Amino acid sequence: MALHSRLETLSAMKRIGMVAVFYHPDAAVGKKIVAACSEGGASVIEFTNRGDGAANVFAELDAHRRAERPDVILGVGSIVDAPTAAIFINDGADFVVGPFLDEDVARICNGQKIPYLPVCGTVTEIHRAHLLGVE
Repeated sequence: MALHSRLETLSAMKRIGMVAVFYHPDAAVGKKIVAACSEGGASVIEFTNRGDGAANVFAELDAHRRAERPDVILGVGSIVDAPTAAIFINDGADFVVGPFLDEDVARICNGQKIPYLPVCGTVTEIHRAHLLGVE
């Protein structure tokens, strides 16, 4: 379950004006990256879903931020299907980013009140995203 609400997450993205993006297969290194980003003012952080075991690393990062850095808004990127989105949402993702608009991911995120940020390349895709609850 997300630590931060949809409104808190979207407001922080707008206020801060950037999202730090990273991937590392080692959770210990990831914790240091999250700390460095947060201390530098980039408290909205996207962990990209790359490599084997990314969900396990993300779960460790989420547990760490809940215990040590609850101000951090932690999301996941490179999500291409609904089952993968569900895994990361269940592991605490505050937001989900996708390289394209996937209607099933949009429905899952909207149903869970999690911001979904897909890449949209046309006005038609933007319109479809809005109809699916993407803000």
